[in-house]
Amino acid sequence: CELWRSDVGRRDFLSGSSVAASALVEPSRDWLISAPDSQVARSAGPRVGLADVAAVTAMTQALVDLDHQYGSGHVRPVVVHYLNSVVSGLLAGSYREAVGRELFAAVSRLTELAGYMAVDTGQPGLAQRYYIQALRLAQAAGDRAYGGYVLAASMSHLAAQLGNPREIAQLARAAQEGARGRATPRAECMFHAAEARGHALMGDAHAAQAAAGRAVEALEAADSSSGDDPTWIRHFDEAYLADELAHCHRDLGQAEAAARQAEESLAKHPESRARRRAIGYVLLATAQVQKREVEQACHTGLKAVELLGSLRSNRGAEYLEDLQQRLEPFREEAVVREFGARMELQAA
Repeated sequence: CELWRSDVGRRDFLSGSSVAASALVEPSRDWLISAPDSQVARSAGPRVGLADVAAVTAMTQALVDLDHQYGSGHVRPVVVHYLNSVVSGLLAGSYREAVGRELFAAVSRLTELAGYMAVDTGQPGLAQRYYIQALRLAQAAGDRAYGGYVLAASMSHLAAQLGNPREIAQLARAAQEGARGRATPRAECMFHAAEARGHALMGDAHAAQAAAGRAVEALEAADSSSGDDPTWIRHFDEAYLADELAHCHRDLGQAEAAARQAEESLAKHPESRARRRAIGYVLLATAQVQKREVEQACHTGLKAVELLGSLRSNRGAEYLEDLQQRLEPFREEAVVREFGARMELQAA
């Protein structure tokens, strides 16, 4: 709760938080070898029931939907104030053991969302704190599968942003081991896809291909399974997997495959996933640059610029900056100059 209070109060020590992928290793190791908390029930404070937990879950989903549509710059302050004003009161309340486990699980998911939004607003040091807290809350809930999600989806992507591919693969492997037998095939698909990203960034095409193959097999098993997925992984569909694989092929310099996967992700992502579609356009444009289809790349990139114009997303802006850098060798071409001018106009 102190983290949430400090975030609401915009404490200086949070905005200046240092961030390092190595700082994620110890929490992931502790999670991997530690048992769930033996007891979480409380007998002091206002009574908390399953209806309160349901409210937190519903609020989290509503905030996720808004974030997909408008970007974290619009939504993150709401998340942090809700954690500080409402959720902190629930955690300090009185609840039975079963309700407590459900409460910690719900709060873990909302805390992870706050971490993701910190990444999307350009605050990786703050995101690191939220992710570590989300992992600890998942441990208290006894939710091994979601703990694996925090490692593979959240911490590994933060490690990717920091340029530590070895940590990406290690965090994904820790998720696979720690959640073994407790995660659905769809969650396992995401764990393997995260591992593939790490291997691809290290330039290990063989290991990346093997992990990607396991991801595809897991998703096929998920699609043919009648088992219910938890809400936090249901979004990870063919479009998301294609997005992950497009990143892998891009980083391995496999332009044709990267373009193919980016096009598949764009075909399957609904319009409501505005930020994800913008990233898909950048991935496609990047593949086109790799194929030296510069004019087409600029036209594709402009679609991303248009989408991101309606969002407040630092992450989307970083993807566009990467595309601009890749276009730098062709800066004398008229279409590239025009693309740069549109970018400047958008920034203004």
